[in-house]
Amino acid sequence: MATQKEIQELQDEVARLQAALLEEQGARSAAEEAARATAAASPYIHATAEEEPTGRTIKMEVCLNPAVRDASKLKYHEVEVPTYFYTIQLPAAAGLSLSTNGVEYYHGQTYEFDPLMLAEMKSRVARCWDHEKSIHGDNENAYRKPMNKSLISAAAAARRGH
Repeated sequence: MATQKEIQELQDEVARLQAALLEEQGARSAAEEAARATAAASPYIHATAEEEPTGRTIKMEVCLNPAVRDASKLKYHEVEVPTYFYTIQLPAAAGLSLSTNGVEYYHGQTYEFDPLMLAEMKSRVARCWDHEKSIHGDNENAYRKPMNKSLISAAAAARRGH
């Protein structure tokens, strides 16, 4: 049977763990909100089911004066950015993977990306799908009004009608 002291220690431990859980949930919510804000601000990152915020952040160095020509005068600042899970979905003509800096990202696999790399990967996947459409033929004229024009002369068309 547990003594009153042991029960009090266990209750204190439960209270400490509950406080830690609330703190963790608050930090995760803040990171997820930052991820949503970043997604809304980026042209390639949209808050859809395509990517999911991980709730984690990483530190990146951002150049404050990228237009300076002298590399020794560049100034960097470290910022925290959220990360995302993204599943690579490639068309058949794109092959099995996308290669970036010697790293292969395979079709059907989910990877964790920072916002800049996520924008790059989404752009490349979108270009692969556009290329697939141009090769295997989505009808680009599906919504254009037909123009009843013929490449043969009116006389030849009349002769064909006889």
